[in-house]
Amino acid sequence: MKEKVITEQDIESFRQWLVLEEKSENTIEKYLRDVAGFAGFTRGEPVTKEMVLSFKASLIEAGYAPRSINSMLASLNSFFTFADLSECRVKSIRLQKKAYCSEDRELTRSEYERLVLAARKKGNERLELILQTICSTGIRVGELRYITVEAAREGGS
Repeated sequence: MKEKVITEQDIESFRQWLVLEEKSENTIEKYLRDVAGFAGFTRGEPVTKEMVLSFKASLIEAGYAPRSINSMLASLNSFFTFADLSECRVKSIRLQKKAYCSEDRELTRSEYERLVLAARKKGNERLELILQTICSTGIRVGELRYITVEAAREGGS
């Protein structure tokens, strides 16, 4: 494995490469900020896979959210690809998807009934029906568009 110390010139060359890759200005700035942060972590030492893993561990220990850490690692992995340091690339942190939202984010029956009653009192039948549909089926708001008269007539298939 070849030794590589990250220099200001490397970061500037990376910027130019990102421009040619047609990354947005915000993406470029973020990637450069992340690479500069990692370069500071290295304190002028050659980059190794072990050092990258140590950096990853330090982000976890510092309390960064897994998504934030993964975003930083994506920036570094892009830099490592650019700098021909693919052997230093690391895996992101596995994020476990929650099948259900936490109970504190769920409506209680009384909250549901208050919302439906408020819509009814305001004469907003559409909102009342939307609330009843979402709460009785568990669908997401984005799936409401599939609940149509035509779909009901066809049996929802």
